[in-house]
Amino acid sequence: MKLRENDEGWREILIENMDDLWYLKNIIDPETTIRKSVMRREEKSEDMERSKETPRKPVLLEIKPEEVHFQPFTDRLRIQGIIINGPEGTLGQHQSIYVSEGENIEIMKKKWDRSSESLIKDALLKVSNNALFIVMDDESATFCILREYGLQTQAKIFSGKSGKEYAGNYSRKAYFDEILKTLNSMKFSGPVIVTGPGFEGEMFEKSLKEKKTELESHFIPSTRDDENAVYEIINTDAVRKITGDSRASKERRYMEQFLEGLSKNSMVAYGKDEISRLSQTGAIGKLLVLEDNFRNKDFQDIMDNVHISGGEIIIMSSEGEYGKTLKNFGSMVALLRYNL
Repeated sequence: MKLRENDEGWREILIENMDDLWYLKNIIDPETTIRKSVMRREEKSEDMERSKETPRKPVLLEIKPEEVHFQPFTDRLRIQGIIINGPEGTLGQHQSIYVSEGENIEIMKKKWDRSSESLIKDALLKVSNNALFIVMDDESATFCILREYGLQTQAKIFSGKSGKEYAGNYSRKAYFDEILKTLNSMKFSGPVIVTGPGFEGEMFEKSLKEKKTELESHFIPSTRDDENAVYEIINTDAVRKITGDSRASKERRYMEQFLEGLSKNSMVAYGKDEISRLSQTGAIGKLLVLEDNFRNKDFQDIMDNVHISGGEIIIMSSEGEYGKTLKNFGSMVALLRYNL
C-alpha cells in the first residue's frame, strides 16, 4: 500500500496487492467518506429512467459507505453507499464502488481512530513477500498462498498413484512435471516452501534446485498432508526466517499464548465485561480483537482504554484458523502484563 495525503484531509491510497484490500476493508467505517471516479450512465431527464443505450461516462463521486464486501481470495473490494457529492441528479442515489489491485481510492475521516491508524501503518510497512506453499505427498499436491487474512488455496493436483481409475498409472517424473507446470502458471512474487510428510516433497524441492529454476525454494517437513500443514509450520524459526514475522504467524503465536495461559489460569482474560474492567487498570498488554467486531462501540471503548495505557491492539482476520478460535471466546481476548 502507498499513501499520499493532501491539504484538504483526503488520503489517497494505492492498492498494490490483495492484502491491501483486506486492510482497506477494515479501515472503512460509517464515518468514512469515499471518493473515486466510476463509470455511470446519464439519466433521462424526461422520465428519469436509465437507458441501456446511453454510454457510461467517468464521474467523480463521494459516497458515505453503508456496506463493505470483501470476498476473501478474490481480487476486488465492493463498497456500497449513498452519493453525497457528485454531478447533478446523482445526490442521494445508491452507488457501488469497486476497488482492485493497482487502483487508487481517496478516503477521509472526521477523526482517525487509533485502530485505523495502526492498520494503515501495518499496510505501509508490509513488504509483499507472500510465500507459496506446496503441501504434498506421493498422492496429491495442494498449492496455497499465505495472505494477511488467511490461507488461499490455489490448486490441487493428483499423482495418479491411488484410485481405481489411476491404478498402475503413477509416474514420479510425470507427477513432478505437472507440479512444476502448475507452479509456473501461477502469479506470485515470493518464495516457494514445499512441505508435507514422507520424502516426496523433499525430492520435488531437490528437483527444483537441480533444474536451476529462478524460483527460491525450501523444504520444511510437516506431519500433515492438507492445508493445515501450513499452520503447523508457520511459526517455526525456519519459516519465519523465509517469510518474516507474518500476521498469520503472529495470530498463531498470540492465540497459543492465550490458550496456554488459559490452561494455567494465568496472565489471560476473556469475556467482554472482564476485559472492560481490566482495560481500566492498565493490566492488558495485548488485546486480540476479531475484525468482524472491532468497530462495535463497546469494543472501541475497551480498545481506547488499552491504547491509553500503552497496550497493543491486534486485529485478527476472521478467515484465519485462529480467528475462528477467537470467535469462540466472544471475539476478544487479552494477554495480561500481570495477574490481578
